[in-house]
Amino acid sequence: MDALHLRNLCNWRAYPAKYSTGKSVLFIYWTADAYNATGCYNLDCSAFVQINNSWPLGATFSHYSTKGGTQWEFRMLWWFTGGNWWLYLQGSGSLEAIGYYPGSLFGGGQLSKYATAIDFGGETVGTTSWPPMGGGSLAKGGFKQAAYQRLAYYILANADSRWASLRGAQESPKCYTVKVTPASSGSSWGTFFYFGGPGGKSC
Repeated sequence: MDALHLRNLCNWRAYPAKYSTGKSVLFIYWTADAYNATGCYNLDCSAFVQINNSWPLGATFSHYSTKGGTQWEFRMLWWFTGGNWWLYLQGSGSLEAIGYYPGSLFGGGQLSKYATAIDFGGETVGTTSWPPMGGGSLAKGGFKQAAYQRLAYYILANADSRWASLRGAQESPKCYTVKVTPASSGSSWGTFFYFGGPGGKSC
């Protein structure tokens, strides 16, 4: 099975129907069969083994970025080691191990060995109307206007790291855009990108 259909996710999302708040929350998700019969959010099923409760899954953050104002960040890392997918998170303190998905969840599939692809970015869900992504600004808005992810890299099996080589995908450019800057630009942000948009009708 394609590694893109065996997934570990960590991100932030606004999902009032599930979390009873309009604020974005920290979440994780996994699936071993393209969302058919396996997978769940956070600790909704027995899959993720959490060893550190300093980052409550499904909870709101202490601070949120404001458009045109202060920007708040956190660092996220998945690392496959010892046969398991470990999640590390960092806010204002040190990088912390939060827990892991056992490699056995993936039944001998690709993610029981290593990943062959990584997706960065964001997504929205809608039927006749789609919500804003990030602060609602398109990528060209840049810093303090558009959402961004920076220092995008991956770790090889030998523990060496490489800057991610990203290709921007815009499924609905009138509603959401992305602008990628490679690490070769010399920025202290390494590989980074701005993304987001207002959403709207017919996205």
